[in-house]
Amino acid sequence: MNKNHIINSFRKLLCDERKKRNLSQFELSERCGLSRQTISLFESGKRVPTLVSLFHISKGLNMTSIRFLSLLMKKIEPTHH
Repeated sequence: MNKNHIINSFRKLLCDERKKRNLSQFELSERCGLSRQTISLFESGKRVPTLVSLFHISKGLNMTSIRFLSLLMKKIEPTHH
């Protein structure tokens, strides 16, 4: 598992979860206390979130940080059956 794979998995999850909730980047930024530009940079993979940002994002998405990280882990290391 390399750094780019983790970043791409995070940015895709963030974008998917935001869109699933019908939120614009601005609306999510308002909910989590981060700027719209920061959300955009995360979604484009141009910026990597801090642990604190992950907590804020999960709160803005109305999910626990454990749930968000669990979904991220599934994207990073999908199980093959």
